Amino acid sequence: MAKISPRQTSFAGRMETMRVLVIGAGIGGLAAAKGLLEAGHDVEVFEHAEALRDGGAAVTVWSNGTAALGQLGVSLADVGRPLHSLRSITDSGRLLWEADLADVTERLGSPTIETPRRLLTGKLAAALPTHVLHFGRRCTGVAETADRVVARFADGTSAEGDVLIGADGQRSVVRNQVLGGRPARMTGWASWQGLTRSDLPMAQGNQTVNIAGRVAHCGFIPAGGGLLHWWFDLPWQDGEPIGSVRELRRAFAGWPDPVWPLLEEIGPEDVGFFPHIRHKVPRIWGGPRTTLIGDAVHAMPPAVAQAANQTLEDAWLLSHLLGAVERHPEEALRSYECERRSRVLKVSRTAALTSAQRSTPLQRLGRMPKSIATRSQVASLRSGSTVLRPLPAT
Repeated sequence: MAKISPRQTSFAGRMETMRVLVIGAGIGGLAAAKGLLEAGHDVEVFEHAEALRDGGAAVTVWSNGTAALGQLGVSLADVGRPLHSLRSITDSGRLLWEADLADVTERLGSPTIETPRRLLTGKLAAALPTHVLHFGRRCTGVAETADRVVARFADGTSAEGDVLIGADGQRSVVRNQVLGGRPARMTGWASWQGLTRSDLPMAQGNQTVNIAGRVAHCGFIPAGGGLLHWWFDLPWQDGEPIGSVRELRRAFAGWPDPVWPLLEEIGPEDVGFFPHIRHKVPRIWGGPRTTLIGDAVHAMPPAVAQAANQTLEDAWLLSHLLGAVERHPEEALRSYECERRSRVLKVSRTAALTSAQRSTPLQRLGRMPKSIATRSQVASLRSGSTVLRPLPAT
């Protein structure tokens, strides 16, 4: 793991203080703001919602995500639930494989933690001075000149800065303004998910369980405080009806525990729905004074639960590289994109392949010893990570 901390030597030396505009107050925007403030820059975050968003069930923060947060000076020690085991079974209950996440933690130096999304964004927001956050400011346009970048908002106001970061999610206005091109593509799958306070034993444990069926998948992860994060994945095409809890009960009838007990607990108000999408990741992510992070540039299917983690890595590396800027930021922005693109592409392709294989018998045939599954998890996390590998030269 890289040992440089944004609070120590990574931002030392000569540096030109910049005014940085961040569009979006999700995980990526808040994390980037934290790192850039630590670097000594003047940062403002603009969010279209009227308050910090608190939806989105829970987030699996893998070792690379907790490492990035640690480098940004944010700890999850007092929120969520540490995970010690990742288990995959079939819809008949047959074990496919199990990875020892406690061993993964020891090998990589950072834990895996499941936490409600609202607690993660709350942690990041609490680390920022209140004057940094501006709510009810919907970005409608971005314009760059030789020496400035301007963000325009729906209320008729605007803001000027030296750099602008688009952290405004999969429907990014910033991406559309600076890159154009098509939006993310549907993958043909969707999730019905939620975060429920539950008396089921799994909600009190430290194990995540994925269950693979012939035409459906589901999973369960304890998120701390008796909360259980759950999801049910089914094929779905744009324009089809969303489906109901009753239909989920029919689709997953006869599956092993805790499927049926959980489905009996939940009602329509507990279920969130989102289609799986994937962006084509461009080579360049912005202009001379703009760039993108997270779902704004590399939205991916949730099959490997890495979207938030890759976003945190984006925020950490961008903060590090902009912390060393002496003059024009473009070289730092392109260096950030080059390094992150190579990692993100690996993760996005793995997620897409894993999602595509759900319609084949391949995922239900795999059986491997625990030691091999654990080493495979370590290798996969390292391969798609920047923070768990040596930093590029600046």
